[in-house]
Amino acid sequence: MRGETDREPGLGVGAVARRLGLAAATLRTWDRRYGIGPSGRSPGGHRRYTPADVARLEAMQRLILAGAPP
Repeated sequence: MRGETDREPGLGVGAVARRLGLAAATLRTWDRRYGIGPSGRSPGGHRRYTPADVARLEAMQRLILAGAPP
């Protein structure tokens, strides 16, 4: 069985959520509500996160944990 990264370049929402310790629904909400989402999508419409996207999410998570509003 092929892994998630074998299908399309970048990480899927589940992999990024695990990496950040967040729920996948939180990442989807951040994408819709704040525009903090992936740079691209797969041909099927699935979110695909690049390393730069993940770095942006990590920065947002740090700011929120420090008390900044989203």
